[in-house]
Amino acid sequence: MGKKSRAKSGTSETKIDTKSKSGKNNLWLILGGAVVMVAIVWGTLQTTNKTAGEKDAKVPDTASKAEKFNGSAPLSLIATLDPAQFTGRAKTAYQAAKEIPAVLAQLPCFCGCMDSEQLGHKNNLYCFADTHGTICDLCQTIALEAKEMYSKGDSPETIRNKIRKAYGNRSEM
Repeated sequence: MGKKSRAKSGTSETKIDTKSKSGKNNLWLILGGAVVMVAIVWGTLQTTNKTAGEKDAKVPDTASKAEKFNGSAPLSLIATLDPAQFTGRAKTAYQAAKEIPAVLAQLPCFCGCMDSEQLGHKNNLYCFADTHGTICDLCQTIALEAKEMYSKGDSPETIRNKIRKAYGNRSEM
């Protein structure tokens, strides 16, 4: 019996040591996982901030082009949604908004979104800052026609006058 009790006693001490080491290992795993998660979050925030900074860096160039077009202070350009998230004609219209934001910012929209308190659009560029441009055929038409006229060399003023003549008689821009 004496031998058996020693064996049992030795075995239980070994189990206690294993549990103690296992608990320390788990603690290190948890701490390591927390460090990895913090690094991932920090890296994501750094990438997001850099992307926003890059976008801001591009806006002044486009704004200075807008100043040349209308002879006034630079336009306040807003970010538009990524065309890659859409398909068909909507994708093409959102791409136009990415390519010629300074032109679309000088164009009225005649679908009623500029009169809507809910949407609060100030010009055709705003139609592509939210999902309104995905469902509105007139917003898309204005953007696509503006891009076509601009690629042919028309000035934003000429484009604005043609859009007004074709779609309404507004004088707010």
